[in-house]
Amino acid sequence: MPKSDLKRLSEIQKNLISHVQKELKTEDDHMYMATMLLKHSIVLYKTLLHDEEIKNMLGHVIETLEQDYPDILPQTKRTMH
Repeated sequence: MPKSDLKRLSEIQKNLISHVQKELKTEDDHMYMATMLLKHSIVLYKTLLHDEEIKNMLGHVIETLEQDYPDILPQTKRTMH
C-alpha cells in the first residue's frame, strides 16, 4: 500500500476511535459498539468488494495486526484454515 494511503488510513482510524470513545457511556457500550462495528463492516465489505478482495484485505489485516498493535494483542500462534 502506498505511504499516502497508509497515512490516510491512520487518520481515519484516529478519527473513528475518537468518535467511538465519545459514544461509550455505560459499561455494556463497549460490547454494543464492537458488535455494531463488526456487523456494519461486514455489510460494507460485501457492498463494496468482491469475495476475493475481502479475502485479500483480511489477509493483510491478519499479517499486520500483531506488528501494528503489539501492546494490545497477545502474541498468539496463528493457524491457517
